[in-house]
Amino acid sequence: MENKRLSISTGAILLGALIYCTASFSELAAILAPVIVHELGHIVTLRLYGLHIRRVKAELRGLCIEYGGVCAPIGHAVSALAGPAAGLGYAFAASYAARRTGNGVLTLSAGVSLLLSLFNLLPILPLDGGRVFSILAAELLGGRRADRLTKALSFTLSAALLAAGIWLMARGEGTALALAALWLLAAQPDKAILVNRKELL
Repeated sequence: MENKRLSISTGAILLGALIYCTASFSELAAILAPVIVHELGHIVTLRLYGLHIRRVKAELRGLCIEYGGVCAPIGHAVSALAGPAAGLGYAFAASYAARRTGNGVLTLSAGVSLLLSLFNLLPILPLDGGRVFSILAAELLGGRRADRLTKALSFTLSAALLAAGIWLMARGEGTALALAALWLLAAQPDKAILVNRKELL
């Protein structure tokens, strides 16, 4: 499904259907709230820098915001960090409210938001932390060297996460980290320098 402002891939529809069928309504709410807060952090900051939202895309790699306009590299970096920052703020607020009310859904939502935010801060493309690293490296080293460095770091850290995930699987402690690492390896962009693409997860 696609229009000028919203695009939803077939893979995202199938993934959404799978989550809908396997999670309860309260679990869905606990997952969706941190995702919405994360994306709103990006959107609000982009608008503060005078940038405009072109399209929101739902893909297998997650929600992706395409934006336009011109600002200094710091604006792109701050906009990328705004999503995890908003998520961390939500995590602490939801955790506080959960302790006061004993609400299990808020506890789950706080945990999801904390994990999502910390994961997105990793300096691995296409995550927010990887985008910030790419921008800073481009400012310090220039485009080509920054591109090579960012791509090498992203691949190395993703491979390390996969190795750790396989080790955890062998110990019977779940497959989440291994799956996340495989997703990161599959989602690596062709070019590390993303400023010109003007795209945020």
